[in-house]
Amino acid sequence: MSRKPLTMLRERSLEHDRALDEAIEIATRGWRPTFKALAARKAIPIEIRLRREGIRYFKETIHRQPKEWLIKNFGPGRVYPVNVSKLMKNIIWQIRTRILKGEHPPIEGKLRNFWYTHIKNTLFRADSLNPDVDQYPQMIKMFVRLIEYCDLMRYKDMGFVDDNEHDRQIGINNHVILFAEKGGHYPLLKGIAQDTEVTILALGGQPSLLSAEYFVDEMKAHGIDIRKSFYTFSLVDYDTSGWIIRDAFLHDLKFFGLKHIKHKDLILLEIFTEEEIELNKFALPDSPEMEKKNKKWLKESGGINGELYGLEADAAPPQRIKELFTSKIEDLIESTEGIRKGRALLTVASALEQYILARLQS
Repeated sequence: MSRKPLTMLRERSLEHDRALDEAIEIATRGWRPTFKALAARKAIPIEIRLRREGIRYFKETIHRQPKEWLIKNFGPGRVYPVNVSKLMKNIIWQIRTRILKGEHPPIEGKLRNFWYTHIKNTLFRADSLNPDVDQYPQMIKMFVRLIEYCDLMRYKDMGFVDDNEHDRQIGINNHVILFAEKGGHYPLLKGIAQDTEVTILALGGQPSLLSAEYFVDEMKAHGIDIRKSFYTFSLVDYDTSGWIIRDAFLHDLKFFGLKHIKHKDLILLEIFTEEEIELNKFALPDSPEMEKKNKKWLKESGGINGELYGLEADAAPPQRIKELFTSKIEDLIESTEGIRKGRALLTVASALEQYILARLQS
């Protein structure tokens, strides 16, 4: 293998590690409030919530203004000439409002696109873009704050594209949800769904509030009553990061309306032999940032023999995971006959729809 592909692989690995660190940091530092706090906050008039966030109305297009205007309206900041968080929130809210009014086209891109087109260039103009610090995660926090902490908006208001839209599938047995931490597990999920018709999705290695919102919206579009009981099963690493990703995703599902969730983990020590555990265990990263999170995980999980070791979900053979999951949902899903009838109904409905469209166009 040449040096260039190796360099690209290393860069992708570092990018994934940074994304995971950012996601975990967002998921564990007060950005996902309790539902009691959310209810209390939602009762506060929207004008007051906006004022508390430092969000104001501007007739000028904020992200197109010169340095002097930006500093006058958003400065001074503690570290930079402007208050970066307040500037980001105002840009997001202004663009969101204009999109809903038809005064600005929907983004029709990813969150990273919005960073380049509306935020990064504005920070540079305000002398507040730090070349040594990745400020993109700060923008993500502002979205999470406005959506989940303040309950002021939704990602769909702005027309964002979901990174994970091709890594999920709604099944006939939609009340059973199997989700994986890593995108690499999606082929396994698809194989399981072919036999069970459950709903599946892969999170791409990090919790995503946007993906949770769009996933629940897709369920609603399929006519699924999200007020019913759901049974979720997770295929995440047996370690601190895996459990944080699991908890964040479950919290986000509840925030968007799936209030009645009963959850079970698939990757636990009990599914491995002692030999497999010894062969596959690894020491968890013990950086200062992870110390408190690791202690919490060790207390909840027991680690491995009381020590801070974990296991990758990949340590479990795919066939074992499939059999384990199937055994746990025996009493939750319809019989094979019911699944066949469901498929047949969907096929007939699709054929009828195509026939009607063909007649209308003839």
